[in-house]
Amino acid sequence: MGIIIKNGVIIDGTGSPQYKSELLIENEEIEEIGTNLASKGNTIIDASNKIIAPGFIDMHSHADLTILQINRAEPSIMQGVTTLVVGMCGLGLAPANDKVRKYYANFVTNMFGSTTLQLYDTIQDYKEILEEKGISPNLAFFIPHGNVRASVLGMEDRSATNEELEIMKTVIRREMEAGAFGLSTGLIYSPGIITPTEEIIELAKIVSEYNGIYDSHMRNEGTGVIDTGMTELIEIAQKAKIQAQISHWKAAGNTAWDLTSEMIKLVEKARSEGLNIQADIYPYEASSTSLSGLLLKPWVYVNFKENLTNSEVRKRIVNEILNTLSSNYIRNIPKGISKSELIDGIISYLGRNTNIISVLHNKHIQGLKLDKVLKSLYPNENTLDALLDFIRDEEGSIMVSMKMMSERKSIRSLFKQDFVSIGSDGLIPVEGNTHPRSYGTFPRILGRYVREKKIVSLEEAIRKMTSLPASILHLEDRGVIKPGFKADLVIFDPDIIIDKATYKNGCQYPDGINYVIVNGRITVERGNHIGTLNGQILKHK
Repeated sequence: MGIIIKNGVIIDGTGSPQYKSELLIENEEIEEIGTNLASKGNTIIDASNKIIAPGFIDMHSHADLTILQINRAEPSIMQGVTTLVVGMCGLGLAPANDKVRKYYANFVTNMFGSTTLQLYDTIQDYKEILEEKGISPNLAFFIPHGNVRASVLGMEDRSATNEELEIMKTVIRREMEAGAFGLSTGLIYSPGIITPTEEIIELAKIVSEYNGIYDSHMRNEGTGVIDTGMTELIEIAQKAKIQAQISHWKAAGNTAWDLTSEMIKLVEKARSEGLNIQADIYPYEASSTSLSGLLLKPWVYVNFKENLTNSEVRKRIVNEILNTLSSNYIRNIPKGISKSELIDGIISYLGRNTNIISVLHNKHIQGLKLDKVLKSLYPNENTLDALLDFIRDEEGSIMVSMKMMSERKSIRSLFKQDFVSIGSDGLIPVEGNTHPRSYGTFPRILGRYVREKKIVSLEEAIRKMTSLPASILHLEDRGVIKPGFKADLVIFDPDIIIDKATYKNGCQYPDGINYVIVNGRITVERGNHIGTLNGQILKHK
């Protein structure tokens, strides 16, 4: 028995004008597009006054960290996402060995505030467990560079030897041959932050042999976004002869916003010279990350509590925090300013613009600004000591949102570029709060950027969510409404679709999503997830 969708308006994902027609779905595929399709024996969906679009493809998700526990993936599915790209920012549950489990699993646990992460020897091992349990969305896996490096060097702060590099290449070959789509790096996190560019180039060359993709959370997204971040990514793309994707493209910090036009020109120049470079973006002014992951270097985690308690060791940590924040968010340090004044200024700025999303222990502070939290919990300490005590006492598990971007001065311009797709950078939370992007990214684009702001047309927004990411990933049978293509579809009301998730309560489903179909089976019906687990693990070809 198939499904017929009647009375709807089709936006096919290519950017072409919308049109009214009917759809017949049989098995996993779109069988026919036309009028007066025979309905006998088929399930009928009435899409009157609704848009029928390809299922949205989330180009940047961290759902792989928890989807085994939350396999219905409601935060994603309920906003129309049918495919999640995972293994991002160099982080993931596989591949792993004893070194990764010893040195890296603790870091990932601290990064994302979860104590239940299970690591797997290979991505294939993890895929098989997911397939056995069943999942609602499709998953496309990237190889997390952090796992690969940590499996050989642990958290050692040095360049890999030739022998160690060959071992890493072997791991990457194995995972690419098993269907991974490419290699992801997180160059502000451990161990990406201590990895030389030349080492990444050599690993990317292996990915290139399989026509894979290099995806990067760049080394700098603030004042050094061009000189340190994008320039390095372009160099890797050039020398490794590889397709490259900029993760969650942004100008972070008010001193970086006026670099936006230069950022766009740099990508356009690289593309005009033959490089295959794209980017993804999310429509929020606040980013989200682990406070400890942002501020601390890998060595701190070896003896975490002791290092954050010892007064002499703390001096080294302070210097590193100062260097990290000043290189990312201060373009020109005023003459005559003292080190203590610079520290106070940076920490003050951080405190005013950072909200606590979740913590391990002091749950009552969730939703509050960092500066108020520090004053409340540590009233007799200076700001920097209070910050280090806070990180120590919460065992590093502090997820924050940081208001660093500007919609008017930067995000809109980046979003409008024709090579920019959409990625939520979201998590599927097991408990507690999360950044609103996990629940609202795609409806926010359609409601705010299309209907309210009219930044792009509805057809162009859908293209950015469907055929563009499908083409980036080389998915030849998804992302477009066309006979023979997989029946990943979303039906929504363009007049009411909008995100409802907020920074204080990020776990709210959007309005306006009526149906979601994954591989030919209804997963969301009349706005409710009905428990269908028909997602597939996609393989790069």
